[in-house]
Amino acid sequence: MEAAASARVDVYMRVPCVDVLEKSNKVQYANYTPLSWNDKRMKGLTIISPFFIFECVNSTQPYSSAWRILRILRMKNNRKLAIYLVCVCIATIFWFLNALNKQYSVDLTFPVKYTNWPTNKILINNPPDHFALRVNSFGFTLLRYKLSLAFSPLIFNVNEFTAGKLELSARSEYAMPTRQFIGHLSEQVSNELNITDIHPDTLIFLFDKVTSRQVRVRPNVSFELKQQHFLNDMITTIPDSVLVSGPKSILDTLSFISTSYQHYKDVDHTIRQNIPLKEYKNLIMKTRRVLLEIPVEEYTEKLVTVPVTIKGLPPETRINLFPDKVNISFMIALSRFKEVDPGDFQVTADYEDIKNKLELLRLKIGTQPSYVHSVSLTPEQIEYLIEK
Repeated sequence: MEAAASARVDVYMRVPCVDVLEKSNKVQYANYTPLSWNDKRMKGLTIISPFFIFECVNSTQPYSSAWRILRILRMKNNRKLAIYLVCVCIATIFWFLNALNKQYSVDLTFPVKYTNWPTNKILINNPPDHFALRVNSFGFTLLRYKLSLAFSPLIFNVNEFTAGKLELSARSEYAMPTRQFIGHLSEQVSNELNITDIHPDTLIFLFDKVTSRQVRVRPNVSFELKQQHFLNDMITTIPDSVLVSGPKSILDTLSFISTSYQHYKDVDHTIRQNIPLKEYKNLIMKTRRVLLEIPVEEYTEKLVTVPVTIKGLPPETRINLFPDKVNISFMIALSRFKEVDPGDFQVTADYEDIKNKLELLRLKIGTQPSYVHSVSLTPEQIEYLIEK
């Protein structure tokens, strides 16, 4: 054991004596001499393998020749590695092709589109919008489907698939196993796919009875008017109501149908526009659009003088008012300027204020036309004197 250990540390062999000449960059080969592994002269010697040592004759060669030999050996090793990798790739391809030639069972998910619902019923639940089909086919076919980004939707013809039973029945709830529809759905997929199962395993349809009634339309609008412009009348739609059909449970609580939201800026004239009605789930409206009318007109200021009356005054009591007439100013549309006169207004004071011995009577406008705006009184309080 000691001899073997010392042989690894201080081995004497028949190898050339190597001297590295720095200036000439050449290797000089001398006579054979014993050389230790620990000898400093061994540092410049490149050893290819611990089991092989080159033996040189007495001659002089360029130092670069040794490195050229090493590169050739390295290239041979790289070529062997490349050949090995190519063989592995070819074997893998053949294995993959052989695997694709076998049959497998996988799940493929398809979107579903429902059509041809019963005409006398309205669906009130949400059936699944995708079916997971368990299919059996060859690997090539399944790989092609798996790599597809999207599938065409399966058409679920409700009345056809159920032979019209849903429309004829008075029931409102139905639960049907999906396995009974495998034949109908198989016609819509490739004949290379064999459907063996469907998930979900049960379809549930909830229906409600269809009723119809007239429902008023409510405009859903907002607007910004230009200065001195006002609404001249009520905002209306033509027609003002529409016929709506749908589940009785929904129609019984429906008070109006709203229009789609509209917003108008800097309005200075009457707006007439055809706008759509808002969409409501499970409701059917024969009228889809209405004519919206927003009557807008330029207004001007007008002033009228109106007498003051006392509300609740006893017949035997005499009251003198100071003043007994007040001015009312308001904004009115130019087209109606001449239609308004003092008789269209009523200004009153309350006799209770006199009984409570208030110094001044507060005035209120009792009646006024609906088409005037920004109405104001001058003065708003008046003095009074009780005659005895």
